[in-house]
Amino acid sequence: MKLSMDFIFRTINSNVQEINKETIVIMSQLTDFAHIFEVMLAVDIKTRKIVEAKGNYYKTPYKICQQTQKLIPKLKGLTVNKGILKEIQNILSGKNGCVHLYELVENAIKLASTILIGKHINYFSEDFKKLPDDEKIKLSKQYLKNTCYAYKE
Repeated sequence: MKLSMDFIFRTINSNVQEINKETIVIMSQLTDFAHIFEVMLAVDIKTRKIVEAKGNYYKTPYKICQQTQKLIPKLKGLTVNKGILKEIQNILSGKNGCVHLYELVENAIKLASTILIGKHINYFSEDFKKLPDDEKIKLSKQYLKNTCYAYKE
């Protein structure tokens, strides 16, 4: 199949830093032929609430697209729990939003959720690493049931 353009790409990169015992920060960037923007979300580890949300747009297909950047701070106060992606979709998508911004934040939230669950079950500890796979799966399954093959019922 021949595409009408020579090369089309989209890359989403996300990383998490533990700032202190209370807070993680997720930095995510989306880059493609028409977009370059990033979002920073700070999440309270204990409450799972987004305590800070901001972003920068470096490249958009149209100047008007940059107006959607003002939606990012509206994520502050949301809790990283079941149902948050629907809330985020309502804030960031649709006729007043940007589907690509939603795509970027969705990725960041999924990563944040994974990290928060991992911290809750001590996934990053040396003790957890030493457990056999079946025990690791058993500990994780209560949070990740039916999310993938390893955690299926």
